[in-house]
Amino acid sequence: MRRAEATAEVFMTAFESLPKSDRGVILQRLFANPALKEDLIDVATWYERHAERAIPYRRVHERLKKVGRL
Repeated sequence: MRRAEATAEVFMTAFESLPKSDRGVILQRLFANPALKEDLIDVATWYERHAERAIPYRRVHERLKKVGRL
């Protein structure tokens, strides 16, 4: 296990051992930082959608042009 993975494991174990109300306080602090909030949302979105089939860029570009967004 690499150092970063070990550190993450320690933090996760500590976080999971906290009462739910304390976890909420920590999450509020994390989301209070706009840049970190954006990163957390990006990771959550990726996690939810990573199994979806990819759409080729050309197809997306053509659809956007067709509806007038490009």
